[in-house]
Amino acid sequence: MMLHLVKFLVVLCFLIYASKLDLRDRIIPNRVWKYTLLIGFPFVVSEFYLRGFNGVDFAVVQLIAVVTVAYTLYRLNAFGGADAKAIMVLAVLFPFYPNFNGFPILHNGFVFALSVLANSVICSPALILTIFIRNIFKEGLKIRGNLLYYFIGYRVNAKEIPKFHNLLEYFDENGRLIRVRRGIEPNDEILARLRHFAEKKNIEKIWVTPALPFLLFITVGYLIAFFIGDLLLFLISLVL
Repeated sequence: MMLHLVKFLVVLCFLIYASKLDLRDRIIPNRVWKYTLLIGFPFVVSEFYLRGFNGVDFAVVQLIAVVTVAYTLYRLNAFGGADAKAIMVLAVLFPFYPNFNGFPILHNGFVFALSVLANSVICSPALILTIFIRNIFKEGLKIRGNLLYYFIGYRVNAKEIPKFHNLLEYFDENGRLIRVRRGIEPNDEILARLRHFAEKKNIEKIWVTPALPFLLFITVGYLIAFFIGDLLLFLISLVL
């Protein structure tokens, strides 16, 4: 129905804005989610009205389930507070799986917010492929250092580490170049030592890995859930 499309577009604007803030500052004010709920909730009331207020019990159960899952994942440090709030907000604003003009085209999920979360997790590995292709074009087929780095990072100027990037290479106190498989978050001391020894040893570039916020993938998962459907349920249906 048209109501679903309008609500989808309104919430999408807030998710894009929140993703932009997350990429830029890694901080999303609570007012973003408050305004999302404030503007989106009238659509929920209208939807219940058009349904004759049928399905309230299902809406309450799915809301409790999603809040429990999101809060548990947050407490387990699987993702951040903003990610958990985004999933909870989706559970409130989408008590029923939306549909519009033949969308989603593959497979309807049962709980929209959980479908968004599942899609987000499935799509996040696509970043690995993107980084690998970028490195092939930038670095060529000659492998520089650890092959794993071609999938999880890229080389940048050793004297100008981009914001929100973790180091895959750094110098210890003795000036030895240390390579790690899991990036370390640099502090002022590590960055100063990096600039010093990089210049001393004439090293122009080092490997880093981007610390991308999961909210970006939630937004992608949201788009996929509306237009394509629940990828996890679709894959399961293919197997079964």
